[in-house]
Amino acid sequence: MMVKIKQKTITVGCGPQEKNRLFKNANTAWDNGDLRGAFALFTRAAHLGDRASQLDLGYFFDQGLFVKKNKQKALVWYHRAYQQGDASAANNIATVYRDLGDIRKMLWWFRRAAAMGDLDALLDFGKRYEKGLEVPRNPLKAKSYFGRVLANKHASKEDKAEALSRLSRLRKGNTYGLDRSDHK
Repeated sequence: MMVKIKQKTITVGCGPQEKNRLFKNANTAWDNGDLRGAFALFTRAAHLGDRASQLDLGYFFDQGLFVKKNKQKALVWYHRAYQQGDASAANNIATVYRDLGDIRKMLWWFRRAAAMGDLDALLDFGKRYEKGLEVPRNPLKAKSYFGRVLANKHASKEDKAEALSRLSRLRKGNTYGLDRSDHK
């Protein structure tokens, strides 16, 4: 399935304080269950160029929150956030292509997200190489991705625990030259 993405040029007409205010208010509305208000505020901030709002607006379309689910519109907003350097946007683009069944594009975008340091993508690729899911099984590459999660100062305790657990399992199998001295 091919998805075409249209992109418009956005004129930025306000400062970062206004975008931050809109984003904060949108999150408050979302937290309070006001999806209509959150959507309206994210839309305003996204059109003003706020990267996080572009990501969240994409998520609203991706998941069908308040609006009809629309993967094409989700991709438009995820792409805008990605173009501003958002690694989570690259990961979300990969998941859209996964949902659409386009494995080649999914892997390409997961690789982009992992290269940008996205923790979800690093864990995902580690699992894929560990088990040989859509990529050739390669415990050394899996170990590398899990190691990057462990080395990332922004990784949650849960992410680190999962990466460590998977590394331990790989070492117990001692396949492809993995040994116990690899953990730091």
